Amino acid sequence: MPKATVFEFTSYALEPGSGRILFSYKTEFENGEPMVFNEIIVLPKSVKLQSIRKELLEKLLQGLHIALGLSYYKFYYATNLKLPYKLSDREAGFWNAVYKKGLGEFLFRNNLDPELLPTFTGDPTVKNTSYDLPKTGKSLVGIGGGKDSIVSLELLKEAGFDADTFHVETGRPSSIIDNVIKTATSKEVKLQRFMDSKVHDQHQYNGHIPISAIYAFLGIFAAIGGGYSYVVVSNEYSSNFGNTTYKGLEINHQWSKSFEFEKLFQDYVKNVISPDVVYFSLLRSFYEIRIVKLFSKHLPAQAGKKYFRLFSSCNRNFASDRRSLGEGVPPWCGRCAKCVFAFTLLSAFVPKKELTAIFGRNLYQKEELLPLFKDVLGFGDMKPFDCVGTFAESQSALYLAKKPFSGDFIVRQLASQAQYYPEVFQAYPENAIPEQFKFLGMEKAYILGYGKEGKITKRYLQKRYPKLKIGVGDEAIDKQYLEKQKEFDIAIKTPGIKKELVTIPHTTATNIFFSEVLGRNLIIGVTGSKGKSTTSSLIYHILKAAGKDVELLGNIGKPMLEALLRPIPRGRMYVLELSSYQLDDIRFSPDIAVVTNLFPEHLDFHGSLENYYDAKKNIINYQNKNQYLVHDQKTAEWLKDYQGQSVEFSPKDYESNLLGPHNKHNIGAAVTVAEVLKVPQEKIKKAIKSFKGLPHRLELAGEYKGIKFYDDAISTTPDSTIMALNSLSNIGTIFLGGTDRGYDFTQLEKELKKHKIKNIVLFPDSGNRINVSPRDFNILKTDSMKEAVKFAYKYTKPEEICLLSCASPSYSLWKNFEVKGDLFKKLAKELGK
Repeated sequence: MPKATVFEFTSYALEPGSGRILFSYKTEFENGEPMVFNEIIVLPKSVKLQSIRKELLEKLLQGLHIALGLSYYKFYYATNLKLPYKLSDREAGFWNAVYKKGLGEFLFRNNLDPELLPTFTGDPTVKNTSYDLPKTGKSLVGIGGGKDSIVSLELLKEAGFDADTFHVETGRPSSIIDNVIKTATSKEVKLQRFMDSKVHDQHQYNGHIPISAIYAFLGIFAAIGGGYSYVVVSNEYSSNFGNTTYKGLEINHQWSKSFEFEKLFQDYVKNVISPDVVYFSLLRSFYEIRIVKLFSKHLPAQAGKKYFRLFSSCNRNFASDRRSLGEGVPPWCGRCAKCVFAFTLLSAFVPKKELTAIFGRNLYQKEELLPLFKDVLGFGDMKPFDCVGTFAESQSALYLAKKPFSGDFIVRQLASQAQYYPEVFQAYPENAIPEQFKFLGMEKAYILGYGKEGKITKRYLQKRYPKLKIGVGDEAIDKQYLEKQKEFDIAIKTPGIKKELVTIPHTTATNIFFSEVLGRNLIIGVTGSKGKSTTSSLIYHILKAAGKDVELLGNIGKPMLEALLRPIPRGRMYVLELSSYQLDDIRFSPDIAVVTNLFPEHLDFHGSLENYYDAKKNIINYQNKNQYLVHDQKTAEWLKDYQGQSVEFSPKDYESNLLGPHNKHNIGAAVTVAEVLKVPQEKIKKAIKSFKGLPHRLELAGEYKGIKFYDDAISTTPDSTIMALNSLSNIGTIFLGGTDRGYDFTQLEKELKKHKIKNIVLFPDSGNRINVSPRDFNILKTDSMKEAVKFAYKYTKPEEICLLSCASPSYSLWKNFEVKGDLFKKLAKELGK
């Protein structure tokens, strides 16, 4: 046999009128004539090639060219590759992974050295350019004729998602797939694949290729040409586990169905093709046995049972020897590992008579299948090289089926060895499912944190997913609430709970809101260490005064999901105040992101200043070139590799009721947002003038006995208290201290002397660390607000100011800053009579 030296991806040619694409390849040999392979892909009329811009179409064709080449490269294992186009480093890295890991089983079975596999080479001059596409929200579901894709399609339909089907017809029609799609009554997008006839000849090597990778590329092609935003596949958690290890390489028959491939392909599509079409597995959180349970028991309106006599997971149905099964015979060969695995899992949930009818025989009675059952159950030599699940789920199914099938040969031989593994029925967090699809297939949801947002979240879930069983976990209800997560499928985490504490699949109310609203309505998101409440409220006030339909939500005190309890009006804008807690695990960015300022805060929650700033930066990490970042000069470093449009703001000296330089900064941010939205200047100025400010933010609580009492309870860091000192003059008394988050008070201590403040109240715990001397200040240490206000009346002179601005959070003494501020105002008034 001559030695192959080069495998060449020769060319591709598109015939737009016919929808035919010809892909050509050539293998060259040391001593012999080259061998040429040609493959044709035929696209349906629904895939409109003329709607795809030229540069994007070329990228799609190049990717498909390399993917289809897997089928021909394997025949001779050439030591060099040749391409007619250049690849970026990212593209080359992706294809090296697909060819090496996707061909792992092929290398193992043919005793080939993975290190001799040729590599794709990236060109540093080639830049990755992905292309924006319209976001339709429509899904294209891959159908293979098996139960998994049926489950995905029915779950999407039940939840009201706009979903059509696609499948790849290789050489000849599949009655199984056609009947499944007909029964589903879904629109069909069929791509036809005509492989070179030489694939049936004898070659030097043969074996398994990552066929799901080819289908992934064809699905993306069909989605972009057909106006779909999502390509939905149905690969399970079980596919992540390999069969064996060979020369240091994990061999996984299902690698192109694994989460590793899914993540690699998502990254490739996002950065090379488009960020606006997403490939994902809807069933990634589930073991195969959980999917079988859904199929046989829990699909809507007995949808699973209407497919019982149609579906098949047996590969013989999709191979060239399908005729050997015979006409009128159920679509299961009854001799392969997939038949054995599917029969075993279904036996846990489907009555014996019904299961026997599905397969046309009872496989548990077939003595000749004992070795294969042992391999599938983990009692043999090796997990079969086929798309079968783990030993744990196979044994769990047999354990559940041993009573109804107790008289059958296989059950008598093996059931006593089978163990039950409850973990195979759990949902697992390793998934890339977009937020709006995360509840599909879930039975039990757990709300982590049951304050104001948690209560609204429960109402939303009850309305949106009426069949979902909802549990509530909160420290005030149960100190051990985190340990109960394993009893649920998915958690909805409220902002005050660290994401590291969540051990099951989870989402947040913020992500749910963005998933339903972004792309339909304009979202303005405001964050910053301080000033975000004032800035977001001022933006809302300006837009409202300008006649816009606008709503203010988020950390300001109104949960976002409250807006989803009623229909979303077309054209409404949403202004969201977003805290670092909310941004810590967000998966979206607003259309307009506003960052007021940044300085150290919430370090006890985030663990480090870097983590805190990274959480804040998430507000722009998912933006595209059509979205905006409104920022000041101090956050200019965020602009490196930024994809959107940057608009820098500066302080604005407009006529206003707001005090202090920091509020000029806030006004500057709000004005810039209004200008981006084309609000006329006269309306902006009028709105700013009429804005009254927010409670507890340098709020004049009243003047009593000649003393002005200012409530700045919102200031919970040294930096924000310094801003307050610079906003007021003639401060006689200041209240400081609270929860100790380890802040550095050195600069604040200098500012107290600079402003010549004489009287200081220090609340525990952080008040004990503020270094002020009795030689310089009149000091009261107390945990009583009443004693503090009495102290202020005794020592503050008329025409001076008493300022509540504690430079620390409130939780050591009060529920929150609002409670603290309200108590301060109440006592100032009562004791001033």
